[in-house]
Amino acid sequence: MSTASPWIVALDLRDRSRGALAFAGWLGAAGESVVGAYVLEAWSRPYTRGDVEADIAAAVARMARALGCRPPARLVTEEAETAEAGLQRLALGATALIVGRAASQPRRALFRLGPVARRMLRHLPAPVVVVPPTLVTVAAGPILLATDLGPASDAAVAFATDLAARVGRPLELVHVGEDFYEEENDELRDPVWVHARDTYRAEVAETTERWAVTHRLDHLPRHIRHGDPALELAELAEDRDAALVVVGSRRLGMPARIFLSSTASALAGLAACPVAVVPPPD
Repeated sequence: MSTASPWIVALDLRDRSRGALAFAGWLGAAGESVVGAYVLEAWSRPYTRGDVEADIAAAVARMARALGCRPPARLVTEEAETAEAGLQRLALGATALIVGRAASQPRRALFRLGPVARRMLRHLPAPVVVVPPTLVTVAAGPILLATDLGPASDAAVAFATDLAARVGRPLELVHVGEDFYEEENDELRDPVWVHARDTYRAEVAETTERWAVTHRLDHLPRHIRHGDPALELAELAEDRDAALVVVGSRRLGMPARIFLSSTASALAGLAACPVAVVPPPD
């Protein structure tokens, strides 16, 4: 059994929780401590039965049996004004908070997240793992550590390396550089343009190598891609059959999100595997 702090898996007993419960079951089977959390919103208390905890435990057990996974070792019920407020309290000091994504294939990634996952990623009271609702079995591949080569990745490095060692999965490093050109027309580019592209790519590779050496990760397999980070990472995760993608976050608040995209949130809404978003230290 791991001596790390427990993982908290948010349970709302709807379909969106199925993937989160399956991922939590995989962690439990690997020896991690997992606590299932159900937030009872204040408005609903007068309308619930006195034995609501027993009803929740029975529902979680049925869902776990249907998924063929291990249920959380312990269940807690938290009363709060909102689900987000209750989960924020429960997540403090946890290894991570696991939440289900609202849907698998709507048009926009943020709608795919759902309001609870979106708000948890905004506040990040702890690392937050967003799991697609269709997940039944965690993939057999590596854990992917995605880095932007900046300080926002430092906490993600610690989280990913520690988790990979505990669950016995290989770790692979990923960096996505910018894409200043259209690959479809690459054969039409003049030699000056092609040279500039190749020089830029070589510079990205060298910078990634230096970053890996600095963080003592130069022994890891590396993937360097170019393009939209969320799309490239989601595609690579599928190609590598990744168990999990780990990314850092800059804790963008609502004003910043109006103007700046968040790779972490976009990826969490797109990926076919769980995505762990790790906040910087307070």
